Amino acid sequence: MLDYFVKGGILMYPILLCSVISLTIIIERLIFYANIKINSVVIHKIFELLSNKELEKSKKLAETSLPEIIKIVFVKGIDELYSPNFEESVEDVAEQQVYKLSRFLPLLGAIASISTLLGFTGTVAGMIKAFESIAQAGYASPQVVAKGIAEALITTAAGLIVAIPSVAFYHYFNYRVDRFTTQFEHIVREFVNLIKKI
Repeated sequence: MLDYFVKGGILMYPILLCSVISLTIIIERLIFYANIKINSVVIHKIFELLSNKELEKSKKLAETSLPEIIKIVFVKGIDELYSPNFEESVEDVAEQQVYKLSRFLPLLGAIASISTLLGFTGTVAGMIKAFESIAQAGYASPQVVAKGIAEALITTAAGLIVAIPSVAFYHYFNYRVDRFTTQFEHIVREFVNLIKKI
């Protein structure tokens, strides 16, 4: 494996960096999304407590049973129940939480493109070396062009190995963001309407 890395040339280093960043983002996002599952039973229980004006119980349940991203909105709403800017405050906090959903995704998308381009750049660099070898030797043979072609193929493969999972997870995560945002906005709207009636 190390031998392939060395044969791939200098462009293997930025491709390796891209792979480390991509893998870090993918793992972090998988953990993040796994921890924000919406428990509809808990949500309905909180709404029921709010309807009965049991604010402390509903707040306690939100703090102990909801994922961080929803808990913050509920706690903020209950704390500022009688504030004149109640609705604006809740919507502002909700927007901040929605931003957290797509954090690092633009970077993941950029890495998918950059690693592909680095791979293709390696292809060009490798082919240039192959033709330079032919020019220096004065003839073409597999031995003369092998080093340049090996570099071209290795960097292309390495770039694609990083880009393909990056693209796949980028689209998967965006799907998760869209689906959760729809649910989240519905819950927040329901929460605000319920609180306004208290």
